[in-house]
Amino acid sequence: MHKRTFYAAKINVHENIFSLDLNEIINVHIPRVIIESKPIKINSWNWSFTDVSKIPNNNETIIIGNVTKSKFKNQKVKIGDKTVQRTTDYELAHTAFFVYDPQSEILAHESTGSISAQEFRELFTKLLSSDTMVGDVVINPIPVPQHIRSQLLTIDNITHVGFYLIHPNPGKEEFNSYQDIINDAGLKELIIQMENKDGFKVLSDKTSDEKPEFINSIENGISLVESGYGTIDVKGYNEVVVKGKRKDRIEKSKKKFSSRKSVRHIILHEIDNLSLVSKLCSFIKLSKNKVNSGD
Repeated sequence: MHKRTFYAAKINVHENIFSLDLNEIINVHIPRVIIESKPIKINSWNWSFTDVSKIPNNNETIIIGNVTKSKFKNQKVKIGDKTVQRTTDYELAHTAFFVYDPQSEILAHESTGSISAQEFRELFTKLLSSDTMVGDVVINPIPVPQHIRSQLLTIDNITHVGFYLIHPNPGKEEFNSYQDIINDAGLKELIIQMENKDGFKVLSDKTSDEKPEFINSIENGISLVESGYGTIDVKGYNEVVVKGKRKDRIEKSKKKFSSRKSVRHIILHEIDNLSLVSKLCSFIKLSKNKVNSGD
């Protein structure tokens, strides 16, 4: 059976994050744009939302549909004993399916051979941001649960941690020291660069082999990234012993990772639309609660 890959992402109001009508933007205008927006043209392709509908799900409403790229193309056709190039009567289309939950603002979206995951998020962003009532939005991929922490623990000497954070929605649980900085200064974005070429401390004094704990500045940043409010890049090195002819030497084995390359995803086989939507709704719920399903 045909396999389909879906990724989790978080839609964030950005330009109008301080608007008094933020809840209206989230609950009314973003769904409206998905349902009613007009196509936009990028290069030779027309991009649009298609096949969109609202459906009930556990006493709430979700939105399903496709991001579609389409254009008229010349095709070779046979007329009598001749073959000629003719423009198609309709635009030829490539689609990628999505399920959007306005309550959590989490998007489960498909990646295909014609529309990559990154391309999908970029075009979804442009389609939403083209509406003046919505303004610019930022769509961040949601990382695999606990992956950031496990990767940090594989690096003995961390020399660089970069957080690229945006303002969380007011009322969300991810309020912490970084949220205080963002609020106090009225920021929409916060970029934090931690660097020491010799390595620096990321684990707290309370940490243990059984239960590693990170210092607050690292833990708070990870929490925001895991909730779809930013990304993290990490660099460092491990010291390894290299055997030599006369004596052994210690070399630095460089290591790095980015949350952008560890996006939460699920692989589903080609199934009927009802089952597909049901599975993606469960995937969204697990992503919201930061639960690792083992996918």
